[in-house]
Amino acid sequence: MRKMKRIISLWLCIAMLCGSMMIPAGAANDDKPSAAMRLLYDAGDFALRALAWGISCVLPGRIPPIDERDFYPGMATFIDQPQGVDPGWRLGYARASLLYEGLFDPVTKEYIGPNDLYVGGALGGEESRDIIDRKNPLRLVDDQGVRVTALSDGSGRGTAVFASVDCYALTSYDVRAIRALLRDFARQNNVVSINIGSLHQHSCIDTLGINGPLLLALPLNPIAMLTGLFPPFSGRNETFMDHLHETVAASIREAVGNMERGTLYYGATDVTENVVDDRRKPFVTDTEMHRLRFVPDSGASKETWLVNLSAHCTHLGATTRHISSDYPYYMEEIIGERANFQMIMGAELAVYTVTGYMWAPGKTSIDVMKEYGYLMGRKLIDMGADDEKVTPILNVRSLTYTIPVDNPIHRVAFSLGMIKSTGQRRYCIGPDLDLLTETGYMELGGNLAVAFGPGEIDPTLVYGGTLSAQDAYQGWEYEFTPMKVMVGGRKLLMFGIMNDHSGYYILPNDIHNFVLFENEEINAASTKAALLLLEAFARVTGFAE
Repeated sequence: MRKMKRIISLWLCIAMLCGSMMIPAGAANDDKPSAAMRLLYDAGDFALRALAWGISCVLPGRIPPIDERDFYPGMATFIDQPQGVDPGWRLGYARASLLYEGLFDPVTKEYIGPNDLYVGGALGGEESRDIIDRKNPLRLVDDQGVRVTALSDGSGRGTAVFASVDCYALTSYDVRAIRALLRDFARQNNVVSINIGSLHQHSCIDTLGINGPLLLALPLNPIAMLTGLFPPFSGRNETFMDHLHETVAASIREAVGNMERGTLYYGATDVTENVVDDRRKPFVTDTEMHRLRFVPDSGASKETWLVNLSAHCTHLGATTRHISSDYPYYMEEIIGERANFQMIMGAELAVYTVTGYMWAPGKTSIDVMKEYGYLMGRKLIDMGADDEKVTPILNVRSLTYTIPVDNPIHRVAFSLGMIKSTGQRRYCIGPDLDLLTETGYMELGGNLAVAFGPGEIDPTLVYGGTLSAQDAYQGWEYEFTPMKVMVGGRKLLMFGIMNDHSGYYILPNDIHNFVLFENEEINAASTKAALLLLEAFARVTGFAE
């Protein structure tokens, strides 16, 4: 009887929370609301957070256990000159599709798969879908896959691996599940760093879990979580997720097996005009698209281009039900026979593609998506071979840290079992949940550095720039050391959404009131994420010493 009362109380709390989410945010576009409106928003914000706290107390959720064997700290020592018996770059590449037979009709491309497989992105959807309807796919536009690069400098200190997955998001749970499949392989092949990045396409199969059947999840998941009688409803299809884990792991094995000697080059091209646009103050973006170009010594092998660009993959809209890996797929298509292609997302907080000038009568969003991808592919091709040779020095290390979940929606989603992530409870009982995440630091040659960001990173954290107290929503200035200063004069790239997706990382002085339901605040698991990332990155680079 007591357990039933808890379930009924929880249902009422969830209904209140979901009802409050329908409040229109009419003032969300105002930079700073009036004092009276601010009080109203603060009251609503407090109510939402208190409600989520209460739900988490009743239903604390289940946290998968942490296995330290599935964290890779990187290299024990850093070098500043090529070392080893035979120093030199070795690189291997692999690519595989994540879509298996039986999901889409091979001729019509219409979806024919199970009814418990969903599309990621926002909760709404095409063809009059609302949040209680099933967001099943409609049809296949292009492939959803994984691309992997394995890299070594020949010093004998180990190989680093980077996988880019076409998906909405992978949490630390999925990253560690993939690493668990590679424990013996990594040990046998001296793989010291395994990094799994998401390209964050809103038009891919849901791998996060938030787009499941809410009509079933809201009333039934409390029973599932409290009794364990059946699995909670989620947007994650476990058959698909197991296949994704196995495919990514197999591709990593293949990439390491394909490693061959060659020369590594770095180049960049400007993307400030008609390419990307930052939609959030203080309007700081990475102004370049970066390319690491590997040229094998063997003339029989293709080059490999590892590309780093900051721009959301949302050409089909955040609520589409069509499956597409968006513009990166068409970048790869136009590069064609020239090179193997892999893209890693950069710092993309509110950075989107610029396509307004591409639209014309008769064009569809798919047409524009292809045109943008072809444009970016041609930009890479036009860079030619006039780039900088990178000395064979690879240094990489990572560390783990935790962030407290204080986002009401995230708290409820974890409590309901819709999202899986690795974390730990601060106390034996209660709502406090700390997500286990990680950041990393890599040096390539003498002049390049790379930061690993476990989510969608505000570019200001990387490159500097902040809002004044007058312009910041919170009304105070935030003084901090940008990541680019921490790397000691090296040119810094950001590998974003790497090894986790713990949401948006926003400057603390410009976190807007949650009740306004703005995109970045809704999708930030923690208001402390940016500060904790800066502290962790300072430690991993040695800047904090």
